[in-house]
Parts: sequence; C-alpha cells; structure tokens
Amino acid sequence: MYQNDLMTNVILNLLALLVLLVFLWVIYAIVYSIFMFVFSGGDEAKIKKAWNSIRYALLWFLLTLVILFAIPGFLRTIKVPGYKAYTSTAIFKTAKWRLFKVVDVFNQKNNNVIDTSVNWDYNL
Repeated sequence: MYQNDLMTNVILNLLALLVLLVFLWVIYAIVYSIFMFVFSGGDEAKIKKAWNSIRYALLWFLLTLVILFAIPGFLRTIKVPGYKAYTSTAIFKTAKWRLFKVVDVFNQKNNNVIDTSVNWDYNL
C-alpha cells in the first residue's frame, strides 16, 4: 500500500513542534509561578494567580500527553494508511531530533572561530 512519506514527516514534525512548545510553556509557567509565590508578599490575589498558572500548565501537559497517546488509536479507527508511523515514540524521537537541530544551529552561530587547522599552503 502506498504511504506518503512527505506527509508523514510533515505531520510528525508538526506534532513534535506542538510537544516542544507545550513542554517549554509548561516549564516557563512553573518557573513563573514559583517567582510569583516567592514575590507575592502574602498577597492572596498573587498566590491564587500562581496556583492557577500551575494548574493550567499541568492541564496543558496532561492534555498533550493524552493527545499523543490517543493519536495512533484514533488514526487506526479512521483507517489512515500508515497510522503506525504516528506513535508517541516516533513523535518524541522527532521532537528530540528537532531540538538537537535547533541547538546545533545555535552552537554553529556561536562558534564563528577561524579554523586554523586548514592547510593554506598552495604548492601546485
């Protein structure tokens, strides 16, 4: 049976991007909430806002996990060819690969050092 690898990669990359963005947002929201607790000065409104921030962050995290683990079953149910390519393991591997590619790009931009190991002797 024909399977469109390009479409599979596009969907996997979109799901991986979604996972990365949600995880980064959850980390940000939890750190933000900690700062709100620390600097609340006992103000009940700020404490309540911090708790709500943590609740919504955890809700988004759990919702993302549920979606990730429900996707293969949903795609199998609607009989999408190649549904096995969209497992949570494949999505996490794609997210890991994407994250390392982004980190690698930043490392290359920060390493603009002249390579002195190049042999500049042109004896022709």
